[in-house]
Amino acid sequence: MLKRIFKNGWHNFIRQGSLSSGATFAILLGVLVAVGLFLFHGLMNYAIDEVESKIDISLFFNEEVSREEILEFKAELEKLEEVKAITFVSKEKAYDSFVEKHEDLIYIEALRIIEVNPFLASLRIVAKDPKDYKAISTFIDLNEDTEDLIYKKDDFFKEEVIQKIESISANVRVVGIGLIVLFSFLAFLTILNTIKLTIFSQRKEIEVMKLVGATNSFIKWPYIIQSTLCAVIASGISFLVTLLALYLANASLSKTLMGFNAYEYFLDNLSIILIGQTIIAMLLAFVSSSIAISKYLNK
Repeated sequence: MLKRIFKNGWHNFIRQGSLSSGATFAILLGVLVAVGLFLFHGLMNYAIDEVESKIDISLFFNEEVSREEILEFKAELEKLEEVKAITFVSKEKAYDSFVEKHEDLIYIEALRIIEVNPFLASLRIVAKDPKDYKAISTFIDLNEDTEDLIYKKDDFFKEEVIQKIESISANVRVVGIGLIVLFSFLAFLTILNTIKLTIFSQRKEIEVMKLVGATNSFIKWPYIIQSTLCAVIASGISFLVTLLALYLANASLSKTLMGFNAYEYFLDNLSIILIGQTIIAMLLAFVSSSIAISKYLNK
């Protein structure tokens, strides 16, 4: 009996080739949007991590402040629970780092001519959480030694940038979910109409099966198999298209997306993507075909 059901489902899929293709394409669009949303989620997480890695508070100390005094101030800051790490950058290290990064620029020669190191010793403070920078900055401002020790404080607060990225990410997720719902609804209608047309073209066969005692399940499952085949094919096409597109565009995408390697991210989450898109496609196919055939059988 099971073999007969699968055989009938396959025959329905082949005989209704154009309708099956339409249903497959509708499911494909919904699945592609879902995969795209997943990749975008990875991009947003990458962007936030990149911004967070560049957030710091840099303290530049007066010329006359000794290394020991700076390290004492550093030890005091390290007692704050909001502080994750503090890096001491000496005048010499700051000079060497600048020369290394700008060795091809003409004003490097001017630095060598004056034979004076114009850079100041500094501390680079990294917080445990972007929200902690305000507390650290306030502590520094209120410290009684600040005015005597510190020449300049650079607050590289990027909390607003992170909030904007998260806001954009949330908005795009809403749009993405909306598109998934839209294409899922279109796929639902397409499959529904496909099954209805298939049933209509085979209504006499169904009536005969009912007359000879066929159960509703025996009649219904071939149509579910038909729509499931559409879902499996759509899922497979979605996987291959996405994989090929990311592979071919990987280099240019990486430059455009701030170094985010979408192809590598796709491969790292291969099992999640495969399982997720297959579940979405098959669930969509199962629900729509079940509703269509159940409505007809309940008449």
